[in-house]
Amino acid sequence: MKIVIFGASGRTGTELMVQGLERGHEVTAFVRNQQSIQTQHPHLHIVQGEATNAEQVNKVIREGSYDVVFSALGAKSPFRRDLKLVEAVRYIASATSNHSSAQLLHISFVGGREDAGKLGILYKYITPVVMKNLLADHRAKDEIIISSGANWTLVQPPILTNGERNGHYIAETQINRLPSSKLKISRANLAQFMLEQAEQNAYSRQTVMVSE
Repeated sequence: MKIVIFGASGRTGTELMVQGLERGHEVTAFVRNQQSIQTQHPHLHIVQGEATNAEQVNKVIREGSYDVVFSALGAKSPFRRDLKLVEAVRYIASATSNHSSAQLLHISFVGGREDAGKLGILYKYITPVVMKNLLADHRAKDEIIISSGANWTLVQPPILTNGERNGHYIAETQINRLPSSKLKISRANLAQFMLEQAEQNAYSRQTVMVSE
């Protein structure tokens, strides 16, 4: 497959890039600074640009003929709004809809779900207050993607860690088993899950939460 990763220099984006190459895919990393990518591989292409620049986002998606677009842009802070990041997701979703038949897999957050309170006290009472700005941004981005014409999947992890990749995780479109899970997932496992979904397209136009 041909894939492009927005946010490839971030910790989850790096996992997507490295694991994508391991799986034999042709990977384009769209990053603000080319020097932020240390990986070298014959199937890796680095495109320098700003995700907040609609023209640059349109160009890379229009010209790439990708099978999959990964949106892995991370917020700078969980405590304040980042409207530029929301706009970046709007540009990615719009470009994917208008210029590509690619799958769009976007990393969201399980706390933004309407039924997140089923996960326990943290998500029912604390997160909505302490991380209200982060949740507002995630919900805005989710709505943009859901309203787009793209073949989207919203991947909704809980807390992300730097743990190992072991392939042990639970994925659900409704909250059933997650209360008995760890309510965290390593970025390596999250990337593995997302690449598997890119290959299988099992959750087209669905929201899916994934946790260890």
